[in-house]
Amino acid sequence: MPDELRHCFAGCCHFVNNQSVAQSDYELAVQKNQPNLNLPGPVETLISCRNAGGFQETVEASVGFYLGTGLRRAYGTLIPDARNPSVFDKITGNFRREATDEDLHEWREAWSKSVKNVKK
Repeated sequence: MPDELRHCFAGCCHFVNNQSVAQSDYELAVQKNQPNLNLPGPVETLISCRNAGGFQETVEASVGFYLGTGLRRAYGTLIPDARNPSVFDKITGNFRREATDEDLHEWREAWSKSVKNVKK
């Protein structure tokens, strides 16, 4: 079974199987999960920074989860894995499921509400 790989868009948070690791250990896990250099790499999930706080923290606390988008390293770039975003538990970081329409609606509503509160 391949490792579950997550990293944040800021490049400071790296997780292998929901365990925080150093970037070098993360890169080793990516290489270990690469079946063949001619094929796209393993799915890596791009998540929001776990250290960002502020607005992102408010939205996540409201819904109890955060979202991640699956990407593969291929041919010198990252390409989407063509699946719905993944849903991760806000507290434990555990994978819950592939996002449903309800999850995405709940996220959008919380995001919109937070934006309105900031504008006040």
